[in-house]
Amino acid sequence: MAFTHMRIARPVTDLEKSFRRWSQGLGLVKLAAFTDHAGFSGIMLGREDVPWHLEFTVCHEHPVAPSPCNEDLLVLYYPDKAEWQRVCATLDAAGFIQTPSFNPYWDINGRTWMDHDGYRVVVQNQAW
Repeated sequence: MAFTHMRIARPVTDLEKSFRRWSQGLGLVKLAAFTDHAGFSGIMLGREDVPWHLEFTVCHEHPVAPSPCNEDLLVLYYPDKAEWQRVCATLDAAGFIQTPSFNPYWDINGRTWMDHDGYRVVVQNQAW
């Protein structure tokens, strides 16, 4: 049986800042949110037309520090060059920091950005 949806869950240091940055940078919308559920609060971001979403959480009682590594990547493919350039510009405007990829493969047809917690997103200008 195939799964129907994918959630990528990540602890963050500032829930509202992560929400603003990722929604502005990638055009994601708030799909759901919860407050103080067993000591956790979170926001889910995505789009209705894709079978995945991001969940950012904070633990109020025992904060969890984000610990992404250089190869912890969210990779998105934009085959249309104009759309790819638009997304690159919105990531810059949203406050992501463009950074060389640890794996040089991702710099051939794409660019890599990092958020304030060190989470990276690669935007590829090619089809999957």
